[in-house]
Amino acid sequence: MGVGEKVRIDGKWRIVIPARFRDGLKPRDELVVEKRGNEIVLRKAAKEDVLAMFRETKLFAQEGLEALNAERGKHRYGGLKE
Repeated sequence: MGVGEKVRIDGKWRIVIPARFRDGLKPRDELVVEKRGNEIVLRKAAKEDVLAMFRETKLFAQEGLEALNAERGKHRYGGLKE
């Protein structure tokens, strides 16, 4: 593993990736953030990774609410219909 470089987190929780680590990256590329023990690892996301994460995402609703659709919920909780 290579030698790292210190970066600072700004007030909006952003970091700048130093130029020497940007090979193969371009603006708007997606990165995967992983926590490994006390380390945080960034790696470029392959399209397959993004699709796999999307497919693995599970959505749960409270019992009794699963029959509600977004339109009914919007009106129930004060949303405006455009």
